[in-house]
Amino acid sequence: MIKDIEKAFDNISNNFIQMKEHSQNILNVAYLCIEAIKRGNKIIFCGNGGSASDSQHLSAELVGRYKLNRNPYPAIALTTDSSILTALANDFGYECIFERQVEALAKEGDILFGISTSGNSENIVCAFKKAKELNLKTVALTGKKESKLSQLADYLINVPSNTTNNIQEMHIAAGHLICEIIEKELNKPSKALFLDRDGIINKDLGYVYKTDDFELIEGIVPLCLEAQKRDYKIIVITNQSGVERGYYTLSDVERFNNFMKLKLEEKGVFITDIFYCPYLKSKDRKPEAGMFLKAIKKHNIDVKNSISLGDKPRDIEAGIKAGIEKNYLFGDAECNFEVIKIKNFKEINFS
Repeated sequence: MIKDIEKAFDNISNNFIQMKEHSQNILNVAYLCIEAIKRGNKIIFCGNGGSASDSQHLSAELVGRYKLNRNPYPAIALTTDSSILTALANDFGYECIFERQVEALAKEGDILFGISTSGNSENIVCAFKKAKELNLKTVALTGKKESKLSQLADYLINVPSNTTNNIQEMHIAAGHLICEIIEKELNKPSKALFLDRDGIINKDLGYVYKTDDFELIEGIVPLCLEAQKRDYKIIVITNQSGVERGYYTLSDVERFNNFMKLKLEEKGVFITDIFYCPYLKSKDRKPEAGMFLKAIKKHNIDVKNSISLGDKPRDIEAGIKAGIEKNYLFGDAECNFEVIKIKNFKEINFS
């Protein structure tokens, strides 16, 4: 019996050595998923039996975590809702249990993984055909043999075995590698363009809170679009002491911020986050660095390669305290410490 176990391990080891041939495929699939997640799309998994377990396992790694504590990624396994599965199997046939869910839940740009040791599972084949109609990309994890899924899939990882248990071992290993690459790449430190709000994004009329008073500063949209092209997150850092002063409410701030985000989105600018301080005495209130530090921690920001932009010296002082090296002061305000003064947003150097 010991010899049988040793032989099994030799076989498993040989399979995984051969799996190196799929390294590029695994990397391509991981980057496919990364781009989908960045667009706001989701990753969908389906499979039968042990492959159903793998579907749930990999979905959990993305929604929860693989190795790093980070934001959840949108993923779902179509194998988990017993009411849906039994209803569809009973009313439409077992071959429709994944296809129907894809039609209901998927949108263009999502990624569908079909995990099948044979590569011929009819319910996954039907799901892939529906995915094609909806302009989803499909990824098949199969065994070595040519199969229906290998013909349909946009991306194929056909592991080097025809034995079910060995195929499953390699499927979960490939899935783990994909999850690890996704997690590492999406959790890399990001550059940020930190913006004050009033006087930088919208005209400062003095304690602005009414949406009717919202008016964009000339040049802010091209600046943000250029920042996005260069992979900067756009984060707003704003003092809003008008709340504690009694001029307006927290709800007014939220309403104005949401309106601002919507107006910028209409022009192709996407705000990653907004931090505001409604208090007069707080470590978050600029010129203190509290809001910057919270943003840096939450979004894993690389401060050395980030930029802050404000129209008051306190904006710049807070950025410097947070460790940001490129700090731009817009307008005519005087400043007693080292800062780059600009009159036009085009003067900002991203290089």
